[in-house]
Amino acid sequence: MCASASIVKSVYGFPVEFVENLQTLSNGNLLLSTMESPTGLLYTLDPKAATPQARLVTAFDRKVTALTGLSSLPGRPGEELYAVSGGLHTSFAFEKGSMAVHIVSVTDGKVVDSIPVPDTATMNGMAALPHHPHILLSADSIDGRILSIDTQKRQAGVLLKHDMLGAGAVNNDTSSYPVPPIGINGLRVRGDYLYFTNSNQGTFVRVRIDEYGRRRGDFEVLARSPDAAHIYDDFTFDQAGNAYIATHSSSVFKVTPRGVQTLLVGDSSQYANLLTEPTSATLALDGKSIYVSTGGDFTSSPRKGGQILQIPI
Repeated sequence: MCASASIVKSVYGFPVEFVENLQTLSNGNLLLSTMESPTGLLYTLDPKAATPQARLVTAFDRKVTALTGLSSLPGRPGEELYAVSGGLHTSFAFEKGSMAVHIVSVTDGKVVDSIPVPDTATMNGMAALPHHPHILLSADSIDGRILSIDTQKRQAGVLLKHDMLGAGAVNNDTSSYPVPPIGINGLRVRGDYLYFTNSNQGTFVRVRIDEYGRRRGDFEVLARSPDAAHIYDDFTFDQAGNAYIATHSSSVFKVTPRGVQTLLVGDSSQYANLLTEPTSATLALDGKSIYVSTGGDFTSSPRKGGQILQIPI
């Protein structure tokens, strides 16, 4: 059953920025990657504050005009270390040769390292391997691949290429939603499985992997988007293993571990200005709600920036 719009709390709205991804930090604050600025901007936000305000962690130089995936990394005691992918943004893609994984100390706002990932047009969702948290997996949305980045050896390569990861038959109605063919989008590792969404194929999939992220089983389609008007983006899990998928243009779906899909919020006119292009989700520290990021209305004039919303689960 779809929840009422009245339970959706607006936490913060950006004036212009497209919020691409978000993660929950150890203190319950949110880390946000953004697009639609002259340079890539990384923010934190305290959603519990009386008047939440986005605070800039770091601004990249003009070689990085947009940021995408986020993943925590092991750091020194007391240090919050995160990887963020980014590069020179074009239109729903990046200039080949510009993308890199940037290692940022959220604690002091310094960019500790930048690891080039040259042969890709888009790095999207990103996750660390539980047994080797210095190794990141990243979704290559345009070329339909999963990339592996070793942040200790500073090496990047292709881990897996498969038809399940590519755009396949275009699921999107490009006449109403003009985006290039985007395959694998959101990506998470949970237990012995890698989970991912495929935007154009409209699938939510898992595959068994080993400790280094190598495929060790068949692909299992857990859910499919209802139709071409619903475009899966990034997602998160709750403590029971339910997934919450941010879905363009204005909904969030819940998928149980057995693959039962229900609409959590969205799909009516009351959500048109509330859930404007959901892009990602993260579980609140207490496990009782999720935070959802949006891209905003990038077709309006003046442009409406992205939002951070809280939804009880």
